[in-house]
Amino acid sequence: MTHPNLLALDRHLDATPGFAFALWSNPSLLAAWWGPEGHHLTTCEADLRPGGTWRFNMEKDGQPHWIHGTYHEVLPDQRLMFSYRFPEFGVQSVISLTFTPEGQGTCMHFLQTGFPDEENWRGHQGGWLSSFAILDDLLLKLHGIGSVYPTLPPAKPSTVAQDLMEARRRHDAEQTAQVAP
Repeated sequence: MTHPNLLALDRHLDATPGFAFALWSNPSLLAAWWGPEGHHLTTCEADLRPGGTWRFNMEKDGQPHWIHGTYHEVLPDQRLMFSYRFPEFGVQSVISLTFTPEGQGTCMHFLQTGFPDEENWRGHQGGWLSSFAILDDLLLKLHGIGSVYPTLPPAKPSTVAQDLMEARRRHDAEQTAQVAP
């Protein structure tokens, strides 16, 4: 731990900066990966603009865990900054993300500040690392590679996965169209 009030994580994502940004800004994509293992978003509302608010409910075993905040900075494909409030644990923090091209993918720099104590810092570190592992797994699935988790059923893509693949296809097509002269 570098400091009990600062959680910094860098992650290489096998995605363009634009798609990495979409993973954090599109509610359908967010719902596919947000939350540590065993948690699932049952509510995912986001008004993606400076001053806009977001509100998620991460449920585990039927127990709600509400988090919410306000977007402060929104620079598509580059940067996202928002407040993060988790009243259940007394956490009122700020999260900033930057998305930088790195090789064939993107370096996602994640920074969260404002933890009330070391216990909350450690809990969030574990939660984010678990969430990011799920995010990595989602990207593998979207690339047609399959899951890195052997306990997950092999599979016929669910309708959610099909929607995600279609969203990825549309996003890539839009990016190609913008680049074409």
